[in-house]
Amino acid sequence: MDNSSNIRIFSTWSRIYDIFFGSKFINKQRKIAIELLAVKPGDKVLLIGIGTGEDLKFLPEGVKVVGVDITEKMLLIAKQKSEILGMKDYEILNMDGQNLKMEDNTFDAVILNMILAVIPDGNQCLQEAHRVLKPGGRIVVFDKFLQEDKGENIFRILLNKVTVRLGTDINRRFSDIMGKIELEVMEDRKSILGGMYRIILLGKRLTSENRY
Repeated sequence: MDNSSNIRIFSTWSRIYDIFFGSKFINKQRKIAIELLAVKPGDKVLLIGIGTGEDLKFLPEGVKVVGVDITEKMLLIAKQKSEILGMKDYEILNMDGQNLKMEDNTFDAVILNMILAVIPDGNQCLQEAHRVLKPGGRIVVFDKFLQEDKGENIFRILLNKVTVRLGTDINRRFSDIMGKIELEVMEDRKSILGGMYRIILLGKRLTSENRY
């Protein structure tokens, strides 16, 4: 998986993406994940891998939104949705989530819905999310992961050869993506498909100078 293949794959997916990943079934989980962030008017929120912008409809009014993705066809749809929703304070940018052109400690919250199993380097993406997040801020993740106590059986290995061609890796463990990034796991709950999908809430610890 690399950026060039993902652009090609998701440019094709953009025409039908919402049929599968904008369904009520999936969007219910998006809504649950975003509600865990408890963002409020005036907060600045980053969506990495905004895709077609399905997460936008679950953000409360008054938040400042920045959404990034590398697939221009997806971004065009996200921009259309932001206009339909009447959003006022937003930016939607073509940018690699592994290399954000943004200052440290900028955002109150980061949304990583259905991106860590797609982006080439999930750990690098999460590192960037951590870097641009303010101390005390939160990150929410809704995605598919290999269960921590299970190995890759032959069925998953073979199936993954197909899913990677469709733009997603079903054999990534969240613990590997997390690595040594200094984030607190505040909540980790099973989601759909028997827990194959999870909703994970992460917090960035306050530094000594930001503690009071």
